[in-house]
Amino acid sequence: MKGFRHKTVEKKEEVNWTKYVVVAACVLLAVFMVFSMLGTSWLNIFSQAKPGNSATVDFTIRDAQSRPVVTTTSNIYLQAQNTGDLVVMSDKLPIRVNISENRDLVPIQVMNPSNTGGLIDFGLFRPELDAISYGLVGMKVGDTKTLEIPGASQMTRTMSKDQFANITGDSFAKAKVGSQVPIAFSETPQIAVDNTTPSTYLRTSTITAMSEENVTINYGYPTIDITLTELSTSS
Repeated sequence: MKGFRHKTVEKKEEVNWTKYVVVAACVLLAVFMVFSMLGTSWLNIFSQAKPGNSATVDFTIRDAQSRPVVTTTSNIYLQAQNTGDLVVMSDKLPIRVNISENRDLVPIQVMNPSNTGGLIDFGLFRPELDAISYGLVGMKVGDTKTLEIPGASQMTRTMSKDQFANITGDSFAKAKVGSQVPIAFSETPQIAVDNTTPSTYLRTSTITAMSEENVTINYGYPTIDITLTELSTSS
C-alpha cells in the first residue's frame, strides 16, 4: 500500500506595507519639490485671463485675402514666403489684458524682409492692439481665437502715379489689383509722403483699384489669429 505524499505548503510571503508607504512618500516628496521650484506660476495654465493680467500671445495678422502679413509662427511664415506673399516674422507679443492702447500707432520689431537682415519696426494701429487686448478676456493658456478688426475695409488711400511710386517704391507700370505693396507710416499716423518724417513704421497694403492716373490701396487688416501662450495673474 502506497503512502500518501503530503504536498509542501508554500508559506505566503507577507506584504511589506512599510516599504510601499516609504516609496509612496518619496514620490510625493519629489513631486512636492518640483512644484515648489516652479512656484505658483504653473497654476496659471488653469486660470482665465482677466482685466489687468499680463499676457504673451502668438499671433498672425491677415489681410482681406487671408494672406498673413505678420506672424510669430515659422510654418506660416515659410509657407507665405514660398507662395510669394509679402510677410514678416515677429516675436511673441507681450500685452495687458483688457487695457486700451493710448498710442495711435505702435511699433513692434520684425525681421527685415530684405536681404540685409536685422530687425525693423512694423506699425500696429490702436484698434488692432485693442482687439487683441480685449479678446484675451476669458481665455486660458493654449486657447486660440480669431479676432475681427472693425473698420479695416475703410483704411484706404487713393494716390497719383507719382505718390504711389514715392510711397511704395514700386513702379506704377508693374502694379496690378491684388498685389501687395510696402508702405511707411509715421506716428501721426499718416502715410509718409516724403523723407522728412523722423520715424516711420512698415505696413503692407493691397492694391484694390487702378485707373490710368490713380491707384487705390487698402492698408487695413480684418482678422488676427491669436494664441495665449503665457499668463501672469498679477496686476
